[in-house]
Amino acid sequence: MNSKKQILLADDHVIIRRGLKVLLDNYFGKSDWVETETAKSIIDLINTNNLSHLILDMQLQDANILEVIAAVRTLRPKIPILIYTMSSEELFGPRMMNLGVNGYLSKQSSEEEVLKAFHMFFSGRNYFSENLLEMVNNKTYNTKNPINTLSERELTVLNYLLKGNSVKEITEILDLKTSTVATYKGRIFDKLGVNNIIDLRNITDIYNFKSS
Repeated sequence: MNSKKQILLADDHVIIRRGLKVLLDNYFGKSDWVETETAKSIIDLINTNNLSHLILDMQLQDANILEVIAAVRTLRPKIPILIYTMSSEELFGPRMMNLGVNGYLSKQSSEEEVLKAFHMFFSGRNYFSENLLEMVNNKTYNTKNPINTLSERELTVLNYLLKGNSVKEITEILDLKTSTVATYKGRIFDKLGVNNIIDLRNITDIYNFKSS
């Protein structure tokens, strides 16, 4: 850990980027940082910088981070990647491990856990929580396709959500009450285990569901 690191930090919240940089520079020595708030710029930045580590959020709004990681692994198979995100560990952790990332860390983790994770990451070791490792080792995570649990009407609403339509727009398209569409949206989020549109897109990509 003595050589200076050049780290790409991809997160669309400037406060997160600023805080994480200060924390890691204080504990692990000053690094050279390359920042972005978009997924689409990650490959270009890898091609134009001599990066040693990648720290990526899953909830970048402009592209599918799953596809980006797959592309990174093709371009730079050995570069260490740590996912630092609010996205569900249960839903996305196993998939990220399959894609070959070197760590999956929740933004809700304590400072102690964050420092432990990055100590392992910068030392060339993988970091995954005990809960995630237990799920994977015991195969207790849900491998069934949760999209199959959606009703026909919920699938219809899901299609419009993935196309970027708002609840109000879907209400007008389907000639339903706003409260009814909001209820369908809530049920979709509950059944798929997500709480925002970005994770909704990511989970449907994992299960190869494409809007029609």
